[in-house]
Amino acid sequence: MHKILVVDDSADIRLLLGRTLKAAGYQVVEATDGSEVMPAVLSYEPDLVLMDVSMPKVDGFQALGQIKNDSRTKFIPVIMITAKGHPDDLDTARSLGALDYINKPWSNGEVELRVQWALTALEQQRAARAKRKEAEAVKDISKKSA
Repeated sequence: MHKILVVDDSADIRLLLGRTLKAAGYQVVEATDGSEVMPAVLSYEPDLVLMDVSMPKVDGFQALGQIKNDSRTKFIPVIMITAKGHPDDLDTARSLGALDYINKPWSNGEVELRVQWALTALEQQRAARAKRKEAEAVKDISKKSA
């Protein structure tokens, strides 16, 4: 079962996303601000982060930067969520490493679809990294035996 970290300062949004994701079969943990993201990511080890852009202490962009700049967490996909919908915000999110961007209010089924897409992409990336590691290991063994 995939684990998802939901980060939003709105209790209503966290509740809605939590219910939606749990109904779709995911484990969900919540954080209320960007300042809680790194401790939550490091302790919970989620497969995906859904994160609001606008939060009071540490905004979503800053928290996204922290995730993507840490070697322990940089491969965790992040989907940003916002009520703003400014094109500049989409560009910022992508430049910082966000995989996707959802505008509030979202369409029925949109969150589940985008989460499933992101997790499928994650599985493909993990498989590709595993194949590369295996190929490197075979190459190293071949060099040692030559």
